[in-house]
Amino acid sequence: MKLVLIVFNFIYDEPMRAMIERLRIPGFTEVPKVFGTGESGKRFGTHAFPGHDTMLLAVVPEERVGSFLDEIAAFKRGLTERAKRHGGIKAFVLPVEQMV
Repeated sequence: MKLVLIVFNFIYDEPMRAMIERLRIPGFTEVPKVFGTGESGKRFGTHAFPGHDTMLLAVVPEERVGSFLDEIAAFKRGLTERAKRHGGIKAFVLPVEQMV
């Protein structure tokens, strides 16, 4: 099993949830309103640095991680092509050593 951690601009909440449902990911945890800095700049929910991100965590069987990442990459490419800027989404894959 792998933990797929996805951080994205909150404006993509619904499309990301729809992707998880379409891929039949059995479950996920959503952490709304996360703050930080990255390629898309600073997001701290303030006047100087407006906006925030959302973080999703999903434990996925290893054999399904590739297709999940492919979907995320395609979504990100589509954003870049339409908006002509960085897509505002990152995905990380971490090992799951144990679950209780």
